[in-house]
Amino acid sequence: MKFWRLILIATLSLLFTLGISALFPITAQDSAIALLQAGKKYYDAQQFAQAAQTLQQAVKISQNAKDVLQQAQALTFTSLAQQKLGQWQQAQVAVHESLSLLKNLPPGQQADQARAQAENAQAHLQLAIGNGEAALESWQNAELLYSRCGDRTGVIGSRMNQALAMQSLGLYRRANKILTQLEQQIDQQPDSAFKVTGLLNLGNIYRQLRDLEHSQEILQAGLAIAQRVGLPQAESQVLLALGNSEIALARRAKAVKDTELIQDYIQKALNRYQQAAKIATSPLIQAQAKLNQMAVLIESEQLSSITTLVPEITAVLQQLPPSRSAIYARVNFAQNLIKLDSTAKEIPQILNVAVEQSQNLADQRAESYALGIFGELYEKTSAWENAQKFTQSALIIAQASNASDITYQWQWQMGRILQFQAEQKSNNRDANPEAINYYIQAFNTLNNLRGDLVALNPDIQFSFRETVEPVYRQLVDLFLRSPEPSREYLKQARNIMEALQLAELDNFFGDACAKPVAVNIDNLDPNAAVIYPIILPDRLEVIIKLPGVDNLRRYGNQNVSQVQVDKTVQQLRQSAEKLSTSLIQLKRQSQQLYDWLIKPFETELEITSNREQSQIKNLVFILDGSLRNLPMSMLYNGQKYLIERYAVSVTSGLQLLEPKPLKRENLNVLIAGATNAPSFQKEGLGNIDNVALEMTGIKQRIERSQILENQNFIQENIRQQINSHPFNVVHLATHGKFSSNPEQTYILDWQERIRVQDLDQLLRLDYQRSNKPIELLILSACETAKGDNRAALGLAGIAISAGARSTLAAIWQVNDASTAEFMIRFYQELNQPQITKAEALRNVQLAFLNQFPQTDFHRPYHWASFILVGNWL
Repeated sequence: MKFWRLILIATLSLLFTLGISALFPITAQDSAIALLQAGKKYYDAQQFAQAAQTLQQAVKISQNAKDVLQQAQALTFTSLAQQKLGQWQQAQVAVHESLSLLKNLPPGQQADQARAQAENAQAHLQLAIGNGEAALESWQNAELLYSRCGDRTGVIGSRMNQALAMQSLGLYRRANKILTQLEQQIDQQPDSAFKVTGLLNLGNIYRQLRDLEHSQEILQAGLAIAQRVGLPQAESQVLLALGNSEIALARRAKAVKDTELIQDYIQKALNRYQQAAKIATSPLIQAQAKLNQMAVLIESEQLSSITTLVPEITAVLQQLPPSRSAIYARVNFAQNLIKLDSTAKEIPQILNVAVEQSQNLADQRAESYALGIFGELYEKTSAWENAQKFTQSALIIAQASNASDITYQWQWQMGRILQFQAEQKSNNRDANPEAINYYIQAFNTLNNLRGDLVALNPDIQFSFRETVEPVYRQLVDLFLRSPEPSREYLKQARNIMEALQLAELDNFFGDACAKPVAVNIDNLDPNAAVIYPIILPDRLEVIIKLPGVDNLRRYGNQNVSQVQVDKTVQQLRQSAEKLSTSLIQLKRQSQQLYDWLIKPFETELEITSNREQSQIKNLVFILDGSLRNLPMSMLYNGQKYLIERYAVSVTSGLQLLEPKPLKRENLNVLIAGATNAPSFQKEGLGNIDNVALEMTGIKQRIERSQILENQNFIQENIRQQINSHPFNVVHLATHGKFSSNPEQTYILDWQERIRVQDLDQLLRLDYQRSNKPIELLILSACETAKGDNRAALGLAGIAISAGARSTLAAIWQVNDASTAEFMIRFYQELNQPQITKAEALRNVQLAFLNQFPQTDFHRPYHWASFILVGNWL
């Protein structure tokens, strides 16, 4: 469930404040009004069970008094409280009843205000249960009603939430347009608390959408206004949010190993948290700021600075009245202390208070969270019986509360506990069946969450790399621990790695944009073998799918660690990108990877020495981790490169393939590119001198094509051409970058960046293109971001966002003269109707290896950079 979105913009505090006293003058129904106000206070104090109970009493009194408007409003607020408790069905009944009552009231200020509030509550519920389209419509209705009432706060809140709903539906361009308009509207307001709140909300949204620099910029503007106007409470809230954005920037810098930026952002964030704690008028903001400061100090290993923080946090927590946020703060404090010293005596006491408060508040979600961390504490101290007891209790409560985002964590924790226990008892590392069962439950829960993985409750520290990915890898590890895993275990391990690929793409985009469809590889291509390398901390596993039903093989490279694989990949990549590297060194490094990935299966892949007589002609790699940043075609067996035996391609998973070959008789190509665009200069990039030669050469080999060159190569012209002609190939000869960060994944037109999020809208027709996707997208001058082990995620992201069945791209920048020659030859091969796209690519790579004696085109630098992603047929 998308719990995080329930607290974003249109808070219940605002809804209650809007018009309650005005709508209900003092009459005989004072008791209902008093109950509504009491319910508001409970909700604002995050005592949601009491809020729901009190509001339900207000519903009954209003119903008996036949006050339809008051009854509807009480039902609306009851629904919001029930949503906080995860009581989705009851919340749905309440808001539907509210809307039904309001439907029969004549239009007017009071009725419109109540309808707007009900539409808003319904939208939050719809988004929470995964119905983004309905939520978007409800927020649009709310906006119209708020507008009719002259309620600018309600209008802005509804529009912000519309942007979030659009984001969840993958409508990035529309979401960005709304946010840009809101930013302009808020910017035009006079300096005030209203303006600061608007900028704070916008900054938080941009952070959640991972536009981190923009988030930082907007929050800095809000901070300046809060300081200028003299709003210490708002200032502390903005400082806290700004610190959170800067920590997100530090973590992004960490992914690409930018040490200088990491330290800069960490120090900025620590300063923000310290300032926020110093000026905060709210003990809760003070506690959150100090807790965030503590977490960053632990993460950055500045442990000596924590000594004075612990007693300060203890003191401020004691000031907090019971609430969900207060419970989460205590639990986060306990988590931080566990990381420092799991034997610290105060940890059980802190967690006991959290459990007791959650039980007193009847807040099952908070109780599950506190009990689960109690289980983690006992897991860390190897007190297995208590670890199991507390984790089991947390799991039962989470499941009863429909809290899927924490349910999987306790399922995973149970799996770990049972596995560790089994290993200690038996003194071996055999997989425990009961542990596997809990891991499978966690995996299934994660699969059901899908796109919500990147949008979980912001009060619970969340990191995909730390709390999602390990579930997949540890389960695969258990399936493959046996020297000879069963066929069923091999099938499951393969399926899990496919699911991990999807989860990583969801995490990249921030929603479940990739739509999986089951594909039978035997029906797709009987001449293909599919290879799944799996990088585990202590070994490199490889599963290969050979032609035939469930014809799986596995080889475990024991004692080949993740660190060793990453180092080997990095060295080979660096060598391949330098023309100065000797071929002897390049082949030696490449052979190491061949020995790990291919050699164990040589006899089954190469039944005959003659390629034409062998069944397997295509190798399809579903790569893992840092291996994605290497072209598999350059693997070397001591005598030949892999491409000399096989056509080689890469896919993000067979579930994302649509098994249709390219129809050569209908080849129609949109060719676009630039030699020296202003956008290149803006990004500090050089000319691509041979673009004109490349485009002309391609046009000469294709019967139907359209060229957009230099000044004509802009997004609007691309969109117009795509809408006017049935292109099935789009060729872009321009600079671009693939990164694990979608904001840094782009291609350049003449003027500006085309972000990966915009490709969906640019290259897909609204309705005509739905059954005519782009068959092949070619990016001839792009590269993966240096130092980013997951940069190839950006390439996969571009392929999916563009809606292309296949993408041909360069993963490092190649001399543009050889690129032009390579691309011209590729289209020459593509014109042959009997060969696949992968075979066409192989033929060009073989030509470079063998047919240019007066050049250095035979070096992998020139031909290996080009990889085919997606459908290879």
